[in-house]
Amino acid sequence: MCSHRPPCPTADKPDHHSAVIVSAHPEQGWSLLCNGTIVFEVMSISDASRHL
Repeated sequence: MCSHRPPCPTADKPDHHSAVIVSAHPEQGWSLLCNGTIVFEVMSISDASRHL
């Protein structure tokens, strides 16, 4: 899936979150990495209360 050089780490590697973002959706709180990993934004309770 990854065409970067050097290639991004695969989804089963410990450093899989260092892969390049290919599709970002900050309004929904997630991003897709080029290795197929979906990364979700973690929002704390105090952050959530600011959006009420």
